Amino acid sequence: MYIKKISENELEDYEQTTKQYGSFFDCPAWTKLFEKEINHYGIYDGGHNLIGGYYTYVKKKCGLHVYCNPPLTPSIGPFFKNETTNPVRFMDKCKQISSLLAAQIDSMDFSVISFALDKKILDVQPFYWRNFKVIPQYTYILSLDDDIKSLWNNMSSEKRKSISKGLKDGLKIKKIDDYNVVSSLASKTFTRQNKAIDSINLNKVLFNFANDENSFAFAAYLQGQPVATTFCVHDAMTAYYLLGGYDSENKHHGAGPLCMWESVKYSKYIGLSQFDFEGSMVPPIEKYLRGFGGQLTPYYRVNKATLPLEIALKVVKRNLF
Repeated sequence: MYIKKISENELEDYEQTTKQYGSFFDCPAWTKLFEKEINHYGIYDGGHNLIGGYYTYVKKKCGLHVYCNPPLTPSIGPFFKNETTNPVRFMDKCKQISSLLAAQIDSMDFSVISFALDKKILDVQPFYWRNFKVIPQYTYILSLDDDIKSLWNNMSSEKRKSISKGLKDGLKIKKIDDYNVVSSLASKTFTRQNKAIDSINLNKVLFNFANDENSFAFAAYLQGQPVATTFCVHDAMTAYYLLGGYDSENKHHGAGPLCMWESVKYSKYIGLSQFDFEGSMVPPIEKYLRGFGGQLTPYYRVNKATLPLEIALKVVKRNLF
């Protein structure tokens, strides 16, 4: 088994493999948004058959090569075919792929590496053995197998009360096609949180990528004005909550939960099997997402930096380095 960079004439085979074994964010239709900074890598078996892959994203900052997740992207993979039913052989293959991946990433010309791996990747020992710092992170994933009544009842009473009061107070919920509403409310939220917003890539996602087949958005209106929104992307199985926002000057505490609840219901309506809230490590946001009844789900981030930078990063980002 080995890893090699995907050439232009191999990209079609790579795309077919992502459709079989990858997630929404592995597909070239998504990574093409950031193509100047993206390199795709294929995982090949001993017979030179493409069985999986992943990608890297690099940005140059102050002359440094920083490898990280692309904007608005929860993981870089990997994805791969592993159909054996024998548990030992299954783990052997996972270990082999994780070892290859750790070695390849470690060999890159990097200043800083900070990649989140796919939620299916549980074996991160090979990264630990190569002196990466392995950080557990968490999301909430909600199964949509239950009926709507059960999904409603499984939310926190606080969320149910907020939604019910919002509707009683005149909130109107709409599925929207005007993603300027999403852009505006998300930008206000980023500004309020003192976070820099990457408007170029945000606009790429909303206006160059999103369509009726891969995404949807809801907005809550109060007296005719949009006050909160959710934006989700999806594949054939999973909806991913990607963006949200609200207007702090014209708000209702039930508007955000109402948008999220409608997004969950719509995901079930179109036949998806799960809703990924793309959780946060920020305590207030984690608490907010927890209230919708999803299952706490870990995934791993692997970090490494050249020694002088690592010493500096331990001061400013001690939880990561």
